Amino acid sequence: MFVGDRNRINITSSVFSRFIEGNCLYVDKTAFIEHVLQDASDVLLFTRPRRMGKSLNMNTLATFLDCKQDTAHMFKGLYIETNPLFSQVNQHPVVYLDFVNLDSSNLTGLQQSFRNQILGIIERLLDLDELNLILKNYINNPMDYSPAILSSVMRAIAETHKKKPYLIVDEYDKIIMDTLNHKESDEIKGFIVNALQNVLKGETYFNKAVLTGVTRTTKESLFSTLNNLEVYDVLKPSVYDADFSLTESELLELVPESEIAGVREWYNNMRVGNEWLYNIYSVMNYLRNPEQGLMGYWSMSGGGGLLSSLLTEPRINIINKMLGAEAYRHVTILDHQLNMEHLKDVSRCSDISFYTLAVQAGYLSFEPVCANEFRVFIPNMEAKRVWARLLLDARYKDAEGGLYTIFASIADVEEFSGQLTEFVSMVLSYNDFKARAEWVYHVFFLGMVYSLGYECKSNLEAGLGRFDIMLKSRTFCAVIEFKASKSSSAAALQKGAEEAIAQIDRKEYWHELQNSPLPLYKIGIACHGKKCLVKTLLHKR
Repeated sequence: MFVGDRNRINITSSVFSRFIEGNCLYVDKTAFIEHVLQDASDVLLFTRPRRMGKSLNMNTLATFLDCKQDTAHMFKGLYIETNPLFSQVNQHPVVYLDFVNLDSSNLTGLQQSFRNQILGIIERLLDLDELNLILKNYINNPMDYSPAILSSVMRAIAETHKKKPYLIVDEYDKIIMDTLNHKESDEIKGFIVNALQNVLKGETYFNKAVLTGVTRTTKESLFSTLNNLEVYDVLKPSVYDADFSLTESELLELVPESEIAGVREWYNNMRVGNEWLYNIYSVMNYLRNPEQGLMGYWSMSGGGGLLSSLLTEPRINIINKMLGAEAYRHVTILDHQLNMEHLKDVSRCSDISFYTLAVQAGYLSFEPVCANEFRVFIPNMEAKRVWARLLLDARYKDAEGGLYTIFASIADVEEFSGQLTEFVSMVLSYNDFKARAEWVYHVFFLGMVYSLGYECKSNLEAGLGRFDIMLKSRTFCAVIEFKASKSSSAAALQKGAEEAIAQIDRKEYWHELQNSPLPLYKIGIACHGKKCLVKTLLHKR
């Protein structure tokens, strides 16, 4: 079920009130509130891939509970309104920590931004004239960065309101993951661990603590000594399976029947517990811009660098099999928790850790086999394109140097075409490339061109159709079109490259660049397996 105007789609906010007050499309996930309130555990940790609605759910929960607001009207027509638990609306103090917006540049920046959030919580929920000595000293000392202050704040709120607050921590692991190889990573991790452990263990002053993140760290680090923790990760079936992202029935309410097949191919198969989900971020982007077609929106929102750094030759070969035409499932053990130390360096990262991270982060999906053994696979077309780019990042870190030299000679179109043909064929051969689909070559080449620092556009409307790649440098512009050849013979590749050039002209892909003062080149690239052929023409305006 959804409320709001289905044509008003907000993809930039995670604030519940902005969806409701702005009459924006909101997919009803308020059953999450019921599930949290009915959960017997004191500390709940939800690990889900990024862009699956974690922050919006946390904000919705906080908006519902918050005794400092009058928000009951915002839930009109939503699931929770007809639930007996609706009596809890605006009845509790809420401490909300947003780790997404903490400064991860260095330890001091983290401490200062954490302090700013604590000061905001104190001002919002406590009477400044009646603070105890600990909190008064904290406020008056701008250099007091004690992470233990959170526990003191929670106790003061419980005593003032005569009711224990709810503690909500959004993206608890983001700072730790972002700074794994930072020179101050141990100190940064230690600060986060101390802040949370002090408030979550021992004598607690919270009603319930709800945390979200992408991963679960090992008990030996962040959650050591906690015996009141319940973890709901992507591998564990629970009542929360459908509370994040987008289910099949929800999608059918939003996407026209004629478009379901394409959306399913691109954005489906992200599994949580027993539920197969769609990537809600990508689906909403698609619904907002249907004229742009099916694109990799999730992939454009960042992430994946850590996985790329942990790729080894055997892992690359397995991912290549998954990228093949036939659906390949790789059988592996997955763990419910990760040791962050093992992710700092490829030599310390086991296959179990690598594939667990890939599944937890949403780059791979899974099917249970037995016990902790699973079949893992690339869930959809969008994820396939992400993996193609990650393989490039891992395999061809130094390729851009040779490519840059080749593009510098583009004015001699025959020499340029010959050099580029030789270069790309060599790289494809080194990679044992077996792909047949045009998009694989498209992503492969786009990754290398991006590395040159050129301004690039990909798969966008121009002229009378949708070009593959458009690039601009300081000295020239180019439109690149790919064709997957049915054969690796010279004649077939030549024909494919010529067809690519003809398509650029027929569809007028060059239209956007028509008035540029720079030379404009049309590049047709035909590929088959490890071989390719490039044809280049200077466009005559």
